[in-house]
Amino acid sequence: MTTLIQTYGAIPERAIQRRSHRVQCFAAIMALIGIPVLCIFGDQAALLRFVFPLLSLAVGGFLLWRSKPLYVGMVFWLWFVTPFLGRVADFQGGWTPASAVELAPYLASSLAGIPLLMNLRILANRKTLPYICALVAILYGTILGLTYLPLFNVLRAALNWIVPIIFGLFVYESRQNYFEYRRVIEKSFLFGVLLLGAYGIYQFFALPDWDRMWMLNVQMNSFGQVDPMKTRAFSTMNAPAIFAATMACGLLVLFNLKGKLRLLAAASGFLGLILTLSRASWLSLVVGLVYLALRARMRARLRMVLASIACIGFLIGLARIPGIKELVEERVATFTQPSQDVSFAARVEGHEQALRELAQEPWGEGVGSTDTLHNTEGDDAIIGPHDSTLLEFLYSLGWIGTFIYALGLGSLGIQLLRAGSRDPFVLSAHAVLIGFLAQSLLNSIFLGVLGFMVWTFASLNLAAANCIEVAESAAERRTAAAAGFAVA
Repeated sequence: MTTLIQTYGAIPERAIQRRSHRVQCFAAIMALIGIPVLCIFGDQAALLRFVFPLLSLAVGGFLLWRSKPLYVGMVFWLWFVTPFLGRVADFQGGWTPASAVELAPYLASSLAGIPLLMNLRILANRKTLPYICALVAILYGTILGLTYLPLFNVLRAALNWIVPIIFGLFVYESRQNYFEYRRVIEKSFLFGVLLLGAYGIYQFFALPDWDRMWMLNVQMNSFGQVDPMKTRAFSTMNAPAIFAATMACGLLVLFNLKGKLRLLAAASGFLGLILTLSRASWLSLVVGLVYLALRARMRARLRMVLASIACIGFLIGLARIPGIKELVEERVATFTQPSQDVSFAARVEGHEQALRELAQEPWGEGVGSTDTLHNTEGDDAIIGPHDSTLLEFLYSLGWIGTFIYALGLGSLGIQLLRAGSRDPFVLSAHAVLIGFLAQSLLNSIFLGVLGFMVWTFASLNLAAANCIEVAESAAERRTAAAAGFAVA
């Protein structure tokens, strides 16, 4: 009797504890949202330069301790909105070339390394070979960069390289939480595509003062003119290409979701994507959708046909708005006449020239060299430092480091092919990766936000395969046990 009382008495206690943890997590998230809101509406957004990174670090650490899925969701949202907070901080507190606000997603994502340090045995798992190869290659490039490049530039670039891999390895290491991760990421993209797309649309037509001031100070010619309906939408992010890639990724995730809200989110995200005028992400979305069309079931293909009709309707509607028709038609025309596209010609010439130079520098120039030695101030007519994954690799890691990183990617690709699944989210994740691969010669897809997406979705694929194997093994054991019981 005492044992029964202890057993059943413990259940409410555990339920109370879980409820307490949920309340604590909710309070932490509210603090992360509420404090920046109060600073902005109190005209004290300049405080966010110091407060927000520390707040993100504290809340991230707490959520990592209490709820890994909520921590993952928080990190996604930090990548989504932190640049916007940095611009508002500059608008209210005065322009600064390097805002500390933007450290927030890097600091929060880096916390994922703590559980890994406590479980180094995972590195002995052959499935972690892609992460190990990538980290070894980056270590080589970082050591090379530290020999002659400015320390700040090397460390900043190293964060962009390393953080996505660390976070991806964390997702794989905690793969038992795959279904919770999937749920929180789907919700993050559902609301993220809706809100970021809506703000991108508003930004294109109205161009708020904080965005205008930021554009005037960074002087990025590839953004277009600093006027409403003449700039390329970049929403809450720091570049049209990054915002566009995020929207393309989100739209591929939304494709396999259910509910009416996803239709509104898809409309918002698609329109925002069009207004970025980013052909690389247009291509990424189309390639991803083609993959889904080939792998999805018949009902999903029907949804894709309906979605395509809706997209055509959107484009026809956009073509009727004065000022937009010319912008979109000019961009679309470059797909049919690439030889007359100045940007395309510059990319081809830039690759040829860079490869000639790199043939003389087989060791590479080190991590941080692309921004330090090859920065083009965003000029669209000249290939930029992050306009090609191949060149980013060769400049930063040299031929040796690139080969090691490529070995890791090859191993990752083999694992992903072996881990085939009909799970809708996994299919969307495959589409995201294939879409990013399609723009690898047009963007650097393994750094910063894009690298975060690539490594996270690749890790989710591996985590899903592991969960399916575990579930199938458990089912087989249950079947065998039932058969043994029946025989007995």
